[in-house]
Amino acid sequence: MEEFKIITLPTKQDEESEDDVVIEERPVDDDYQPPKKRYFFLLLLIIIIIVSIVVIKIVTTYDDYEIEKTWERQDSSESYYISYNNNLIKYSADGIFYTGFDGSLIWNYTYDMTNPNIDVCGDYIVAFDKKGTEVDIFSTKGFVKSITTTTPVIEARVASQGTVALLLQENTTSYIQMYDRNGSVLVSGEIHPENTGFPVSMALSSDATRLLLSIINIDSGQVSTDLIFYDFTSAGKKEQDNIVATNHYIGTLIPKVDYVKNDKAIAFSDSRIIIFNNNLKATVAKDITVNAEMKSIFYDDTHFGYICETALETGEVVNELNVYNLYGFKCVSKTIENSYDTVSIMDNNEICIKNGNEVSIYNLQGFEKFNYTFDDTVYDVLPGNTSRRYYVIQRNKTEEIYLK
Repeated sequence: MEEFKIITLPTKQDEESEDDVVIEERPVDDDYQPPKKRYFFLLLLIIIIIVSIVVIKIVTTYDDYEIEKTWERQDSSESYYISYNNNLIKYSADGIFYTGFDGSLIWNYTYDMTNPNIDVCGDYIVAFDKKGTEVDIFSTKGFVKSITTTTPVIEARVASQGTVALLLQENTTSYIQMYDRNGSVLVSGEIHPENTGFPVSMALSSDATRLLLSIINIDSGQVSTDLIFYDFTSAGKKEQDNIVATNHYIGTLIPKVDYVKNDKAIAFSDSRIIIFNNNLKATVAKDITVNAEMKSIFYDDTHFGYICETALETGEVVNELNVYNLYGFKCVSKTIENSYDTVSIMDNNEICIKNGNEVSIYNLQGFEKFNYTFDDTVYDVLPGNTSRRYYVIQRNKTEEIYLK
């Protein structure tokens, strides 16, 4: 029989005595700070990540898309579209429609014009019949006022408060008239060709205090252009006929002038672009000489550009896209291998080049973001609320697409 042994277990007091280990607690230093290098490397990592995301976004290209939504439309044979306050303006010879991109009607107005044109500034729109006599003023809420002239309208411009400037022409005499949004005459004057020449383009500042005319002169076969700046403030009223500056350009035809961001004037000739300062005398800020004939121009409130022809080393003649900011610095110079019908700068500052049903979109770094040939003719492309979302206006339908 096995003999049992009695074993005495250690008491709690014995355990403490045997394992009595003194642990010194490190005092907490409230002033302790991580090494500065740690912050530096963390900041550097964040910068690298942000730069990488931006670069990837710039150089990424898309060659396909998903259709998010489709809306059917009924269009006349000649309809034109522009984006307006995050909605869509459609106008034709029959009338003007303000709708959502889904086709939901906000307001519409019916007229009868042979050659309809529009101008937009802020919340106001002016629609006019070029070489006709009807001028209609609209706001985001709809129809405001209709003006009927006795002289054909060559050009109409609207300011942000609804003031409208009209360039009228009958035989060899031109007229400048300005109306408030209620149709009351504010300014009226005549331009005689024997004294100045023939006006070909007009621009109105956003606050309606400045007016710019481009007037062509032909003397003994020599073409020249006068850019005449009017000012209707108290300072301008001190000058004769409110003319504060006249710039004369010999051998230059300037068929297009306009006011852009901060009411800076810009003028386009066939081989020259002139940017003016926003001051009383409209001094020249930048004069850009283009060493090739410009085929197309485009601009918005932050950038402008043109397409011209250029010859490669092989002798092949191709189109070249050039984009500048309003300080006159070139952002893009890019060879465009394909032919094109129209070029425009969209509200998101991307360049859209269309050729029938082919669409190419370029960013301001010169990378082609998207190229696709649709099944039907594309009337216009408008940006959506994200960088990869667009509205493609085609014959009888509008598609909301997402690039992939």
